[in-house]
Amino acid sequence: MNDHDLFAIPADTVLRESATGRANDWRLLRRLSLPRVLNEPRGGSRKRALVVDVETTGLSPEVDEVVQLAMLPFTYESETGRILEIEHNSAFEGLREPATPISKEATLVTGITQEMVVGQEIDADFVEEIVDGVDLVVAHNAAFDRPMVEKHWKYFANKPWSCSLSSVDWLREGHSAGKLDYLGMRFGWFYDAHRALADCEACLALLAQELPVSGRRVMSAVREAALLEEYLVCAIDAPYDLRLKLKERGYRWRPAELPSGKVWWTITPDRETEITWLRSEIYGREVNVPTRKVSAMNRFSGRLW
Repeated sequence: MNDHDLFAIPADTVLRESATGRANDWRLLRRLSLPRVLNEPRGGSRKRALVVDVETTGLSPEVDEVVQLAMLPFTYESETGRILEIEHNSAFEGLREPATPISKEATLVTGITQEMVVGQEIDADFVEEIVDGVDLVVAHNAAFDRPMVEKHWKYFANKPWSCSLSSVDWLREGHSAGKLDYLGMRFGWFYDAHRALADCEACLALLAQELPVSGRRVMSAVREAALLEEYLVCAIDAPYDLRLKLKERGYRWRPAELPSGKVWWTITPDRETEITWLRSEIYGREVNVPTRKVSAMNRFSGRLW
């Protein structure tokens, strides 16, 4: 699948010869160790992208802050999705002291304490230099990471984004969950999760995988999702007693305390079909249905609202 291995320890040094003929009876789990070159170029168009991950004071994009930022640049072939070079020498990981206290829950997850970040700063110019040199930013759960980084470093808004969590139907690909550490174990590796750079490396390893059902590379799915044109459709003042019908169709509720809140919403590539459905099944009459174009430039960001 890839020209070079993701692991420091080859499988044949771990497995007994008698086990190789009974592959359905065991699974091998090894520590992730990304090489510098994962695949040799085959003449396709070469692009440069960036995996981003953050650790934060808590889980609210509105009130919490980034305490650790990591970035890992890489190159890939746009036609095939093959990951080529992993730019370890250009990787970045840094801490910053937030104005918001780190919650106890966040410290339990990340191991980052208030004492560790005192006086720490992240060089904004250095971050901008890294971001400026790529054509796509990828995160595993970009709906969380993108608003967080744009809060502190505005130039992230100037790049198209995609998401390795939402770009793949992991359930249909045979995985019951989309968490990064779980998917890693399913593909045969473990790593020190919930430290930003380690999560970047795990995300990049995931991008290099072939999906078990569709056979596509994860990076191809992520890039295609970034290129997709969709529409935000808002069901304003929808009847309360039809809320379950909206939920069954995939609509989500945006709370009143958020900007442009108190509305049911969905994102779809087929705006006209969705407007027709709302007028027929929810409102029962002709109404104005607000929509907004969604692209990789505003997808996952608070600017969508």
